[in-house]
Amino acid sequence: MTARVVAWPVFLLACAAALLTPAPVRAQAPAAGSGTPVPRTADGRADLSGVWNKRLVVNTGAMVEPLPFTPEGLKAFNDVWNHIDPTSRCIFPGVPRVNTSPYPMQIVQLPDKVVFLYEYMHNYRVIYTDGRGHRPAWEPSLMGDSIGRWEGDTLVIETRNLNGKTWLDELGGVVTHQEQVVERFSPVDGNNRRYEATVTDPGAYTRPWTLAMPLRRLNSELLEVACLEDDQDLKHLKDIRDAARAGKKP
Repeated sequence: MTARVVAWPVFLLACAAALLTPAPVRAQAPAAGSGTPVPRTADGRADLSGVWNKRLVVNTGAMVEPLPFTPEGLKAFNDVWNHIDPTSRCIFPGVPRVNTSPYPMQIVQLPDKVVFLYEYMHNYRVIYTDGRGHRPAWEPSLMGDSIGRWEGDTLVIETRNLNGKTWLDELGGVVTHQEQVVERFSPVDGNNRRYEATVTDPGAYTRPWTLAMPLRRLNSELLEVACLEDDQDLKHLKDIRDAARAGKKP
């Protein structure tokens, strides 16, 4: 992967904002391999319900392979003019970033759907698992059109009709309106889950790309994390962008 040059100042600030934001102390569940059994619903399905924590992962979305940029995708990735994190403007993070950002989420599993509640921006997703297909008239949106199905104990979510206005990750990976995502939530034991997402976006990447990370049960509840009230980074990001633009002018 070709390294970015001009966008390094914004890149470093974005990483610092994501990794150094103070987080409340929360009680952690036992580590993976603790031997706790996977809970089951009344119909025998693996129960994914609970509050799940991603803060123990150093890189919030661990790459299985480097980003395989197309020339257009690499140009957009290196474009410092556009490198202000959309979430700093209170834009929903999109998929899969909504699950890899450093904030807890709660999963509520029901017989015909799985509901995801996200601490950051109080965002949510309702994933139907009753066999329905994608909505034929769904307008492209930040979070897209998602439907789910079960493959054994693994919840598989397919998302389409994303509008390309979000980032793939905290590092500024671009996406386009051609993005489609397949996510997998798999139980490891009673207190641990594995999350995997495969992104297909021929507008930005030459082939599908996969990230994976562990999720650990959190013995707590979601907190209020408002967007504008908690945002301390936007002014600094704008100052860096404006300075970069000024340097490009003749």
